[in-house]
Amino acid sequence: MADTPRRIFTATLILGVPGAGKTSLLATFAEYLWETYKKVLLLYSWDGGAIPTPLQKLMQQGLIRFWRARTRSAEGLGIETVMMATKGYWPAKIDPVTGETTPAVRLVGPVTTRYTVACRKTGEILAELPANNQVGPTYCKACSTQHALPELNISEHVERTPGFEKVGGVAFDGLTSMGSVVVDHMDEARGSGQIGGEKSAFGGTVTSGSVKFGGSNRADIGFGQTRMRQCVHNSLSIPYLVEGPVFTALSMEATDEGGLAIVGAKLPGRAATDEASSWFGNVYEMGRTADEKGMEHFTMFLRPFTDAQGRRHLLKTSASPTGLPWTLTDPIQRPWSEANLGKVFQMLDEDLRRALGEKERPGLPGLAGTPSDYGVTFQTTPTPTVTPALTPALQAPAATPAAMPTAPTARKRVRPEPVPSPTTTTTPTTTTTTTPHDGDDAAEPPVPMRAGGPPPPPGLPPQRAPGA
Repeated sequence: MADTPRRIFTATLILGVPGAGKTSLLATFAEYLWETYKKVLLLYSWDGGAIPTPLQKLMQQGLIRFWRARTRSAEGLGIETVMMATKGYWPAKIDPVTGETTPAVRLVGPVTTRYTVACRKTGEILAELPANNQVGPTYCKACSTQHALPELNISEHVERTPGFEKVGGVAFDGLTSMGSVVVDHMDEARGSGQIGGEKSAFGGTVTSGSVKFGGSNRADIGFGQTRMRQCVHNSLSIPYLVEGPVFTALSMEATDEGGLAIVGAKLPGRAATDEASSWFGNVYEMGRTADEKGMEHFTMFLRPFTDAQGRRHLLKTSASPTGLPWTLTDPIQRPWSEANLGKVFQMLDEDLRRALGEKERPGLPGLAGTPSDYGVTFQTTPTPTVTPALTPALQAPAATPAAMPTAPTARKRVRPEPVPSPTTTTTPTTTTTTTPHDGDDAAEPPVPMRAGGPPPPPGLPPQRAPGA
C-alpha cells in the first residue's frame, strides 16, 4: 500500500501446543506479503509435522518457497544449516515441489559481494573476486606489468543474489526443533571424541556400527539455548525484508525465579522459557476457545494473560495499548478469517497511521529535517602540487662549482726571546716585539709587556702595565 508508512518491524514468535494451528498461520503471513508488497515468503522447516493444505496451495502458486532443511543431512552440517538459514541463506539447488535438497548442498546468501580489480594506468579490469583478502599482485596484459597492490584500483560491489529478487519475508518452523538439532549435534560430537567435559548420565559412549553417541550434559543444554538466541538475532540482519522474520515454537509450562507458573517457548532445558520472549518484539499464541454451545474456535492470543490454572502466558506486542485487541477468534465456518497473522500486521500498520494522524506539536523537524549522513569526509588521495616554471629573467644563475679546498700549511710556533730587565727605573713604557711565524703572511698582533718583568707564558692574556 503506497500510503502506508513503513513500520519498523521486529521478530515475531508464534507459540502453541501441537495442532494449535501455528504452521497454518504462516499461510496468512504469505498472503499479506503478496497482497501488500507483491513479495514472496521463504519458509524454512525443521518440524516433522504435516504441511497443511493452505501452505501447499500457496507453494503451488509460488507465494511460498519451501525448504525441508533436515534434508541437508551430511555429517556435521546440522548447526551450520541452522545458523546460515537464520542469516537468510538458501540452497543453491532445490526441488521447488517437495523442498528437498542433496545432503551437502551449497548455501547462498541473499546478497553477493564482488571485488573488482582494475589497472590504474589503463583501467583494464583484471579480476573479480568474492573476498577482499584474495586480492594480490596481478598481471596486466594491456601494459605488460605485474602490479602490486598500491598500483591497483579495488572496488566493492554489493547486489542481490539472483533468485532473491521477489523475497520479502522469512519464516522458521520451528524454533523448538532447531534447538533439538543443536543438541543432537553435540551428542554426536561427544560420541566421536570431538568434545569432552562432563560426562552424560550414562557415563560412556553408545556405538552402533559407524554411529557413536556420547549423550548430552548441562553445558550442551546451555550451548543450545545460546544458539537459539543467536538465531533470532541473526534473522534481524537479513536484508531486503519488508516484514520481520516469524518463528514458531511449541509452548511449555515452567516456573520462573519467583516460583510463578509460566507458559513460554519450549527450548533446550527449562531455564530459557522465561527469557525467550525477550528476544522478540511480538509474541503471540495460537489456541482454542469454546463458545456458549461448547464449540471450539481457533483463537489467537495477542496480549499476556493468566489462565484458569493460574499460569502466566508470556506474550507481548509492539502495538500501542489500544492498537490490538486481546484475542482474535475465528467463526466456525470461516477458519483463519480472524485468527490471521496478516490481519495482525495490518492492524499494526493502522496503529502507526493513527498515531501519525494525531495533532502534532508545532515546529517538529520531521523526517525531512533528519539527516541521513553524519561526520566529515576526508580526501584520502593527496592532490599533486604543480610548481609554475620561472621565466628566463627570473631564473637563478647556475651555481659554479666550489673550488676544492687546499691542504692547510703546517705552521711551527716559535717561543719569543726573553727581554732583559732595564737597569734604571723610568717612566713606564711598552716595548713590542713581533716574531713572524713560518708560512704566515703577517706577524701576530703585538703583546704588551710590563716594564721590568718577563713576558707572559704562551696562551695567557697580555699583562697590563700598572696604572693602565
